[in-house]
Amino acid sequence: MAERESAKFGVTAVHQDIIICFKPNKNGYFTLPDFTGVHQHPVAKWVPIRVPEQLMAGQKLLTEVRCKAAKPQDKIFYLNDGGGLRLRIRPNGSRHWLYRFRISDKEKTTSLGTYPQISLQVARARADEARGNVAEGLDPVLVKRVSRTRQVAAGEQSFGAIAKSWMDHNRDEWSGHHSERNEGLLRRYLLPDLGKMPIDSVEEAFLFSVLKRVYDKGTKESARRARAVAAQIFSYGRATHRCTINPARDMADNPYFKKPPVKHFTAMRQEDVPKLIAQLSERGEKQQLNLPTVCGLLMALYTGLRDTAIRGAQWKEIDFESETWVVPGVRMKSGREHLIPLPKQAVSALKELEPLTCRDGDSFVFASYGRSGFLAENTLRLALHRLGHEVTVHGMRSLITDVLNENEFNSDWIEKQLDHQERNQVRAAYLRTRFFEQRRTMMQWFADWCEGTKQDAVVLQLRS
Repeated sequence: MAERESAKFGVTAVHQDIIICFKPNKNGYFTLPDFTGVHQHPVAKWVPIRVPEQLMAGQKLLTEVRCKAAKPQDKIFYLNDGGGLRLRIRPNGSRHWLYRFRISDKEKTTSLGTYPQISLQVARARADEARGNVAEGLDPVLVKRVSRTRQVAAGEQSFGAIAKSWMDHNRDEWSGHHSERNEGLLRRYLLPDLGKMPIDSVEEAFLFSVLKRVYDKGTKESARRARAVAAQIFSYGRATHRCTINPARDMADNPYFKKPPVKHFTAMRQEDVPKLIAQLSERGEKQQLNLPTVCGLLMALYTGLRDTAIRGAQWKEIDFESETWVVPGVRMKSGREHLIPLPKQAVSALKELEPLTCRDGDSFVFASYGRSGFLAENTLRLALHRLGHEVTVHGMRSLITDVLNENEFNSDWIEKQLDHQERNQVRAAYLRTRFFEQRRTMMQWFADWCEGTKQDAVVLQLRS
């Protein structure tokens, strides 16, 4: 042979158009070249193959047994597998695969992983891959770094990562209820199947199968809401240049997820109020609901608050001395703090509940064992249905409006109590600090009416 290269570079001999390679036998030994497979082939570049340094000496390759049996010494030492692959063994017993290579006339080393987590077989495969990079003029260290960067980028492009970014971006603009609902829809229905998927890989057919499974369980409205949330996440991803598709938007007209005509729940009938009060007053074996749920329904009836504002209440918001409830803006639809007068009946219900749920000021008034720590979104509505009242909590707000208007209470007081948005900004500023004492008297009258002690209105300063 006119030219001969060291076996550690993988090519044993080259002569003009002929390449001669060494091959190991089944026992792991390298023998003399097998010339039977030699044929003429144009030599465009060196073709690296893993050929151990021990080749010419007829030494045996590393084995798993030898790797495991190697005992630590006072100093670091290495077990060589040839071709730049070796196992480093530290005095503390740790074992790590290394691959030595030369590129741009510089000798470098790259890590291939820890033994035994990375087996000998896997280490050899990784060394072969790195050896191929060197042959193409690529630094394996830089190749690995780029690969890790791409993996991180792929994680940032996942549906779950973009969903989290979407939540964080909008959280300050949403009410506590809205944030809670969206987070729940994501956690229960979307993230288990979509969370780790690259967002651009989510096809409409797959998304449909995920949401249809929710729909078929009977939670049709949850399926519709989950689709709407997914559509917003995809839209956000497109706006931030992290995805190019929105399969959820295209499903809006799908019969499964098309929103049905709006169904307006009727107000609770005035004639049904005595029955409800009697049901909520039952104790012992006759009590159909737990005490936090009972108290939550009474608060809805005696204050006119939305269920969102009620469910997340903490004891520090309740002042028994002044008989007031300060609801923070985060739980109000308007986003404003709301001061609520508490009728005597509401105070009594809260004092009955206090020993059960109050540990400190941060404790939830209407505590539960759920994930949030307080009553779930549909608890109060389902409780009303269980008692035979096919209305929502919002139906109680309608009841309050009807009864108070029929009895000629000042409409400004009613609107302020229910925290309705005043569209006229000048007038809104005027109304912001007014009517608290008037509302206290009005809501006490209403609580008495609910219990049947007030049947005739006491008109308090009619609106001019």
